[in-house]
Amino acid sequence: MIETIAQIGCIESGGKYREAIDQFIENPGYPHCIHILLQRGSDGAFAWKGCEVEEQKSDFRKYLFRSGSSRGVNYSPTAKITTVENTYQQKVLGWFKKMCKVNRNDFFRGIQKVLEKEKDRILQELQSKLALSSERTILSLKVDGSYLYDIPEFRDAFLFLINEKDLELSASNQVCSICGQRKDTVIGKMSVFRFYTLDKPGFITGGLDEEKAWRNYPVCLSCKSYIEEGRRFIEENLRFQFYGFSYLLIPKPIVPVAEDDGFAEVLEYLSSHKKGVRIHQKQIESFMTTEEDVMDMLKDMKNVVSIQLLFLQKIQSAERILLLIEDVLPSRISELFKAKSYVEQHLYAEGNHSFHFGFIRTFFHNSYDKYFLHIIESVFKKRSLSISFLAKFIMEQLRKELPAYQSGEPSFFYKTRQAIAIIVFLEQAGVLPVKGGTAMSEKFGALFEKYGKQLDTPEKKAVFLLGSLTQMLLDIQQNKYGSKPFLKQLMGLKMDERAVKGLLPKVINKLEEYESYHFIHKQLAEEISTLFLFSSSRWKMSVDELNFYFACGMNLVSKVRESLMAKEEA
Repeated sequence: MIETIAQIGCIESGGKYREAIDQFIENPGYPHCIHILLQRGSDGAFAWKGCEVEEQKSDFRKYLFRSGSSRGVNYSPTAKITTVENTYQQKVLGWFKKMCKVNRNDFFRGIQKVLEKEKDRILQELQSKLALSSERTILSLKVDGSYLYDIPEFRDAFLFLINEKDLELSASNQVCSICGQRKDTVIGKMSVFRFYTLDKPGFITGGLDEEKAWRNYPVCLSCKSYIEEGRRFIEENLRFQFYGFSYLLIPKPIVPVAEDDGFAEVLEYLSSHKKGVRIHQKQIESFMTTEEDVMDMLKDMKNVVSIQLLFLQKIQSAERILLLIEDVLPSRISELFKAKSYVEQHLYAEGNHSFHFGFIRTFFHNSYDKYFLHIIESVFKKRSLSISFLAKFIMEQLRKELPAYQSGEPSFFYKTRQAIAIIVFLEQAGVLPVKGGTAMSEKFGALFEKYGKQLDTPEKKAVFLLGSLTQMLLDIQQNKYGSKPFLKQLMGLKMDERAVKGLLPKVINKLEEYESYHFIHKQLAEEISTLFLFSSSRWKMSVDELNFYFACGMNLVSKVRESLMAKEEA
């Protein structure tokens, strides 16, 4: 992953051979610059030669500007002027004082000496120069007519301050793990990503000697700059929000970058279309979220890139990897969109519901983050999940909604339909294994093929159809009395095998009592009884799984009724 981020940084920074220092220089964006002019004499001493104003043009690198903390120094003595005295004292003199502490360099000591000696005169001239213009201005230095960028001492100091923390753990004349070249300096502790730490003995190679920990992952300063640029690009263009999480989408070329310039086009395509997604969100299919769906762009790509999804959690200044999904091909994303389309076509034919991972999040809320991410990883990597695992969390939510169903609230219906959509999606995506049971029912063969691939035994089919028959009774009660008193017989959807088997005669008795035991009800009851007769002597279902099938039958009662009516007409 880190190598891929370095490749992205290399492309975005303009090519492999761009100097490492250029990655860190910022454009101050101010139209003018005042230079403090210094000249070095033959004896090595510096003299102040005045100040000059110049208009800042396109080549901002020469100022060697990069902002630091608001109360501290920058990475060079170039600074944006707020007030002349504060900027001079804090950003210019402060920078030389810091460098003289960490590096006993006569060059910087000499400049610091003349700047302190001529402070009053320099400030006076700076004030007079600034008074001639109302434009925003930066303050910098020239030494012997040279800009800071062209002076090796300032360039070295600039890079030193950039890499100050990283250089605490380094080695000389070693091979970089990114570019594979032997470099003067490699570091072993990058600050670009904060999930890599050396504060635990198990993270340290070299006999648990922290001074040798650079061997874990040696990176040269040039590659470190590419990694930093790659992270910046990904953060700005390929960070997405995802149901309470934040993830980075990291495209990875399948062919080495040197052999395929198309990777740069992929990066351009992804970064330019992120903004377009917000504007034209109605024109794309929603999948990962309902707002920003880069997956829709990726599904039609050829397998020239793979996708990595990095879910990160920021804890103060540290970072923690929650999940890393690697090597997802566009062909796999295309498969998931086909599964999504299947769900929408068969369960939401009216076209006003779009399936997305928010359905899954409904049942795996914040308390179950770990399980939610496990499901997402399984979906992308095509790893098997079990229905018994899913049913536990689904039924937890459905049981909460059941009491409100008594008073006519539709949330139980909607959430049950979402749960069915999840199961069908996972089946179509190849994540939920379909065992395939004995085809015993001609009446409902097509129905079970569409929605009931998990109903692989007679008892599961019977429970599903009993749920539909029960719902027919509840509908009759609602129409006649405005309530559903029979719901109490469902035991809060915590029925076991015995309770379910005893429910069928109770439903039939109630239908007869209401003089509503019609032909389709008799057909359905007959089918349920037959399936019970062929069921196993001991049902291999958890209580959650059993009640889930029952709730599915309640929800799909209209589909069951259609199957009965179609058979009757035939």
